[in-house]
Parts: sequence; structure tokens; C-alpha cells
Amino acid sequence: MIQCRLIGKDIAKSMSPLFHNQLSKYLDIELDYQLKELDNSTFTQFLGLSYQLQHQGISCANVTYPYKELAYSIADEVDSSAAKVCAANTLLFKHGKIHAFNTDYSGFIKAYRANRQDLPGKVVIIGCGGVGKAIATALQDLQAASISLYDKDLKKMQTLSAALGTRFGKVEMLTEQALPDAIASADGVVNCTPLGHYAHAGSAIPLDLVETQSWVFDAVYTPINTPFICQAQKKNMTVITGDQLFIHQAIDAFELFTQKKVPKNQFETFRKSRLEPLLDVQY
Repeated sequence: MIQCRLIGKDIAKSMSPLFHNQLSKYLDIELDYQLKELDNSTFTQFLGLSYQLQHQGISCANVTYPYKELAYSIADEVDSSAAKVCAANTLLFKHGKIHAFNTDYSGFIKAYRANRQDLPGKVVIIGCGGVGKAIATALQDLQAASISLYDKDLKKMQTLSAALGTRFGKVEMLTEQALPDAIASADGVVNCTPLGHYAHAGSAIPLDLVETQSWVFDAVYTPINTPFICQAQKKNMTVITGDQLFIHQAIDAFELFTQKKVPKNQFETFRKSRLEPLLDVQY
């Protein structure tokens, strides 16, 4: 039996256990995926938790807000996806070592390409934490024309800007005063903050500025239809919802957990027959 955990804060309504437990059952794979709520953590505490999980027979974990950078920092071995982002959302515990991956990065590229064939254009990203790093790095590889960053935490914004600038060069850090004009003139706007989540009501993007952009993405998926997403839908923009990222990153993580590829045709049957009916009930 493969034992998996999701480590994060405010995760009671996460779709991850439902997804992984139902998919493993559908594919006849023995896997048990449960939540591990964590209110606060330091590097030492997070490392200690990883050892505790390994001692309990846990072989893998997903990591969500706000611990993705901590997950990266404790790893012994780092996959190229996590190395690019300097954050990890997937950990494997093998032979006494912690292996780190970032399926947010790979998952966003797949979600974007499923919705848009055009290049991203000029993009504003609000929120420079773990998921913001993954999305920004993915947008670089998707050939965004430029990326503008905003985060109330200046250190996080500076760190991400420096990392992106090394590879990309077309990165701007926005002040709170400059943010509205940047959003209004952007081709794409991305929310990588927890605002809109059931535990963090509101919107990081002023809704009256969601008017003329081509596309938007919201990393929040509980609920799927955040105020930001609803406003973009009213304006007939291309909308990439958080559950689309969730599904693509979850498939990538599932394949790491099980070391088995998920056949595309089997997953589509699973999505329609098992997953979508459950999500309709849940949301």
C-alpha cells in the first residue's frame, strides 16, 4: 500500500484525497492519500515532520500553501522542475533521502496549452510564493512577452524577480500604486495568492480592472468560481481555473507516487464517470 499525505494549511476542503484515492481505486492500485494539516512550521520542524512521516511508513507527499519553499529547502535530491522554481509541491521519500519535484510547473504548462494556443503576452502575477514561482517560471517557458510581479511581501517579490531576471530579463516589480495600470494594460492576469479561497475571502485583483485582458488564471480552486474568475467569465475572457491546474499537477504527482503512467484514454473515462460527478456534488 502506497501511503501519501498532503501537507498544508487550511486544507480541509482539498480535492487531493478524493482525486488520488478514487483514481488509484479506478486503476486498481493500492494507495491511501490523507490530509496532514500543519498550522505553522520552521525549517527544523518541517524536516522533523518529514522524518516522522517516513518512520510511519509514508512514502510520498504533496505540499501546498504555505510550505512549498520549505519543502524545497529540506530536499536531498532536487528534480529539474523544482530546481527551476526553487519550490516543491511533491516529495518522495526513498532510501532515506527526500526527493523534490514541482508538478505545479509542469501542470500549469499543460493547463495553459489546453486552453490557449496564443503566446501569453504581457502578464501580471500577483503573489510571489511557491505557486507564484512555479507559474512565473512556466510562463517564461511559454514565452511570455514580459512578466510584472506584485506581492505585499517585498522580499518574496525581490527574490522571484532576481530568479526570473537571471533567465528572462523582462521582469518588473510593481508598487501598489503602479499595480492598477499594469493590470489594466496586461494581456494576462494571474492570482497566486490565497485570496478567493474559502478561508480567505475577497480578491487580490480589483474586479473593476478585469475588463479588457485576453486571459486570466486563478490558482485557488476551493471554490473553483472565485470572484475573480466569475468577473473574467462575464467579460468573455479565456479562463484557466485552479481546478485545471490541480488536475494536471495531480496526474503528474500520481505518476511519481506510483511510478506508473496514467493512460490518457483511461483518465478521460475516469474523469467523466467518477471524478466529475463527485465534484458536482462537492461544489
